[in-house]
Amino acid sequence: MTDTTEPESLPMMQPVAPEILPILDADLEMVCQFLHERLNRKLSPALWKNAYSQPWMANAPNHGFMLVDEERVAGVFGAIYAERTIRGVTERFCNQNSWVVLESYRHLSLELWRALMAQTGYHVTMLTPNPVVAKIYLTRRFQTMGNGVTVIPNTPWPKALKARVVGERQEMLTLLSGESVRDCRLHRPFPWLHQVALGDARGVCHVVFKLGRWKRMPAAKLLHVSDGETFLRLHPALGRHLLWKHGVTTLHLSSRLLPQRPLGSFEIVDTQPRLFLSDRLSERDISWLYTEMVALDLAV
Repeated sequence: MTDTTEPESLPMMQPVAPEILPILDADLEMVCQFLHERLNRKLSPALWKNAYSQPWMANAPNHGFMLVDEERVAGVFGAIYAERTIRGVTERFCNQNSWVVLESYRHLSLELWRALMAQTGYHVTMLTPNPVVAKIYLTRRFQTMGNGVTVIPNTPWPKALKARVVGERQEMLTLLSGESVRDCRLHRPFPWLHQVALGDARGVCHVVFKLGRWKRMPAAKLLHVSDGETFLRLHPALGRHLLWKHGVTTLHLSSRLLPQRPLGSFEIVDTQPRLFLSDRLSERDISWLYTEMVALDLAV
């Protein structure tokens, strides 16, 4: 006998909407694999993970936000958090970086940004945006840091007896003081960074730099100068030291870090936008330390 009753219709399965979720420690493996595959294959997943795992802020809320569709990562907007002491006040920073979303999910890109910006109590930096991203930020109250880069030619002048250039870690730590001691210790794990204490009887300056090339010649790209006045006074000693030790012919640093241009220097333009949002800090207070600029081996 044939059963002619109509079968019960099954309920339609509704597709699950993609979710915006915080990136937690347990998510870093898949997030960093995604960044390696979709953003920069020159950086291994391990290097990405190391960048987001630095102990620069106790109880950091997350490592950014991710777009997840049925347990698959479809987009990431990374964040590196840090605390720094500026003029005796502990300031909290959120360095936004590495914004990448699969093409079919691009309409949700701004949701990642809104999730990051919904967090309050941070000075926010975005140091490597492409032109499209920079335009978005500039329509939302972000400021552009000065794009001048001071270039100082190194010369083999006779050694200034009263100036010291110390690169050995333990001796550096005896010369540095205050926040510079913490900065030195927390940036030791990165093999692409070089650090020196530059000083004399009047003061000591902590300098962090990377070795690179400019005009096909060896150059030192300075990422951090703790005391612009001391650096301005003693930079010939550093230039001579690097010229003899590494063959470095020029020093390069953001002009905003110096009270004035050194004699014999000249200025070029950094075409990469550098953006920040703060209710009380100026561009001179913004450092490349504790950001993607040091945590990843990026071109400067």
